Amino acid sequence: MKLWLLDADVVIKFLELGIFDRLVKSHEVHVTPTVVEEVKYFYRDDEQVFVDFRREYIATGLVRESSATADEIKNILLRIPPLKRQVIHDGELESLAVLVREMDLILCTFDSVAIRSLPFLGVDERAISAERLLQVSGLTLSPAHKLDPRLSEDYFRNNLEQGRCEYVLAFGRK
Repeated sequence: MKLWLLDADVVIKFLELGIFDRLVKSHEVHVTPTVVEEVKYFYRDDEQVFVDFRREYIATGLVRESSATADEIKNILLRIPPLKRQVIHDGELESLAVLVREMDLILCTFDSVAIRSLPFLGVDERAISAERLLQVSGLTLSPAHKLDPRLSEDYFRNNLEQGRCEYVLAFGRK
């Protein structure tokens, strides 16, 4: 069993695809309190489906809630470039802070700013694309579902490589 830390966009997309429940049954999934608050609904068959994530997943123990302290979040903000500080969302910021602290977690996100921030935090090897997470979990999509390009391994790798280049340019080292 792997320990995964998911961002809100991934949770919502997996709920839409009908695979989130299978994921939490086979793995230990963590989310931050900010992510719990961000996951309010998803779309299925063009209908909005509301979800009380705290009641359905946190209170039942299917998903674990892991929070970051204000100092941990401040530390992340000090380590990433100023332009990223201005555009990174709260859920991704708190998830990055938890990731830096919890060495056994692996982050799954498709937020480009979060992915590009990973090298600045020294955790670029502890993140995974949604496509890769599905593969290592043995989960497949029904033929009716097409994978969103932002979930792909290529999208993740391209953003990670961009972040690594930005890191080298910012600090002049590999």
